[in-house]
Amino acid sequence: MTSVLIVNFLVWNADDHADRLSAVSISGAIDRERSRISNETYINAHWDDAFAHAYGSLDDPWIVSQWGTPIGLSYVIDAHGRTLFAHLPSGREPPLADLIGPSTLKTLLASAPANETAVRRRGDAMVLIGKAGTTPALIAFSPIVRENGPATLDKSSYRIFVDIRLLDDKLLEEWGKGFGLRHLRWSRNGATAEDEASTGVHDWSGALIGTIAWKRLAPGTLAVRELLPVICLCIVSFLAVAAVIARRVQSLSRELTVQSHSAIEAGRQEREARLLADSDELTGLYNRRRFYADLESATIPANLNAMTVGWIDLDRFKPINDTFGHLVGDRVLVEVARLLRYTAGSIATLYRVGGDEFAMIVWLDGKGALQLAEKICTVVAAPMRICDRQVSLGVSIGLGAFVDPELTPVDLAKRADHALYHAKREKSGQAVLFNLELERQLLDDHAIEGELHTTEFETELYFDVQPIVSVKSGAVVGGELLARWTSKRLGVVEPQRFVKIAERSTLIHVITRNAMRRALELLEVLPPGKTLSVNVSACDLHSADTVDVILDMVRNSTADPCRLCIEVTETAVMRNLDAAIDALRRFRAIGMQVALDDFGTGYSSLSNLHRLPLDKVKVDRSFALNFDNSYSVSIIDAVVNLCHSLGLVCIVEGVETASQAIKLQNIGCDLMQGYLFSYPLNSKVFVAFASRWFALRDEDRPRIAG
Repeated sequence: MTSVLIVNFLVWNADDHADRLSAVSISGAIDRERSRISNETYINAHWDDAFAHAYGSLDDPWIVSQWGTPIGLSYVIDAHGRTLFAHLPSGREPPLADLIGPSTLKTLLASAPANETAVRRRGDAMVLIGKAGTTPALIAFSPIVRENGPATLDKSSYRIFVDIRLLDDKLLEEWGKGFGLRHLRWSRNGATAEDEASTGVHDWSGALIGTIAWKRLAPGTLAVRELLPVICLCIVSFLAVAAVIARRVQSLSRELTVQSHSAIEAGRQEREARLLADSDELTGLYNRRRFYADLESATIPANLNAMTVGWIDLDRFKPINDTFGHLVGDRVLVEVARLLRYTAGSIATLYRVGGDEFAMIVWLDGKGALQLAEKICTVVAAPMRICDRQVSLGVSIGLGAFVDPELTPVDLAKRADHALYHAKREKSGQAVLFNLELERQLLDDHAIEGELHTTEFETELYFDVQPIVSVKSGAVVGGELLARWTSKRLGVVEPQRFVKIAERSTLIHVITRNAMRRALELLEVLPPGKTLSVNVSACDLHSADTVDVILDMVRNSTADPCRLCIEVTETAVMRNLDAAIDALRRFRAIGMQVALDDFGTGYSSLSNLHRLPLDKVKVDRSFALNFDNSYSVSIIDAVVNLCHSLGLVCIVEGVETASQAIKLQNIGCDLMQGYLFSYPLNSKVFVAFASRWFALRDEDRPRIAG
């Protein structure tokens, strides 16, 4: 009897020990997954490119291309937890608070490092265990910050990148294969079968969020079953058999212990390998981490005039990915990687550094690298056959040659990036080598951007007003506010220059709010009925905060909202049509007018024109300047008729001669704007100018002579 009890105890002990070791293996797997997502999330958030794009409009194509096609679920939220960008493979994208729960979101925000310096010092992303909907998940998050440079952000101004990896049945199946655990599954209600073992999974607060169950290994029971015939035959020698069973049980337990420790050690080694991995899993090219490591080691005097850095960005990839799906998109990336290897050969080391962005270190001088880059552009531009579909795309390439021993790896990467920016903007589908002119432009841009961030900028910013004139009467009916800046350090800065740079950051909101404030002030002194127009950028239009501020400014003013007009370009509207329509409707709801600016130069369609809540359409100045061309006259005639059929006022910009004005009168255009009537005026001068028109009797006002 004693022997039976001893054997039963050994069997139970071995089975229980196996269950506990299996639970440890599962815990180690969760920890390994936590480390992996923490590293990947930090890489995505601690990135100069991410910082440059994430603090502007979140419908930026770069944002969608980088974070719109992840393996998991990705979000960008602001410091208050509001969802600014979301991507879920299912296509249904609820606010983050609805997906992970308000309490988890509150804990996430409270756990963010105090400031940008703390984020850099930490070196990894924070991870919470919680639920995404009903599925347990790892929720990794990190504020989006620069890799280097000034640390200006804190908890009140962060935008936070969130990456969610589901601990779903597919992942459990992979773990089961790795650890030799059969039927590894989630038990939603905690119930398990008699032959199953289980371990609980708890969230960040300690609450149980699920139970993982698996078929018990039961080494003790297995040993008894193996030796049962021997037991039956050798009942007389039971004590001896019991000793054999005990030894067998102990042997199996030792083996399982070794296997479990091996699994844990393998998990630890895999985690370290992932952290140190140099390769992009999809394309087989080196990854972004390896690129910067190689660039650091290659920037040495021995490579002077014999090494060039290149950024390669795919053109038209997003429409292909959106139209045909991620499977085709991935195949395209693999094919592009193959073409890059084939074309570059051994004279370049290739890397995939982002969604559709590649890099290369070319072991040639700038001229040789440019020839290679041009060849790459030609090869990639050829139509491809992917998954029985023909797709066409191109690449734009920016190059920075190592021509100065004082250049750092960061300098080289920035030069290549600036050349790429120039290629995308001016020479899409071509290669551009950084040169002295681009260097001068880069330095000027940096100087301008630096001054935009100074406290003096808002005091140096002012607004001229260009009159808008009635075609029928020649009367000044209003004006358009135009930003001007005379910097104490830089002197007069061209509006197109500083506005474009401001649009790359949140400073465009500062310009827009100042413009609206000045417009409201001028309306107080302008004659009744005169209107003022304020330009609103794409970043403004898609920023709920800026729209709210504009609406509050108008509501709190004594000015009549009907005398204010918001001008938006076609391009700004079409970047996110639904969001633009929503914002424009909010402006019109309080009585403000809306004008579509630069009509005819963007990429909107007539089918979308009737959907927009508009009052006016401004025809781009290029058509008026080409009035000698009958084609341009016909286009303006057609646009005027279209506007009138939709109940819209038509304005033509760029009117410089009486001949142009007379033709617009004959066509039936409503309003004109241009140097024929006046250059942009100082705001005080404009008030006097408009007041004079208001004071004159109708018969005394100048007319457009025929």
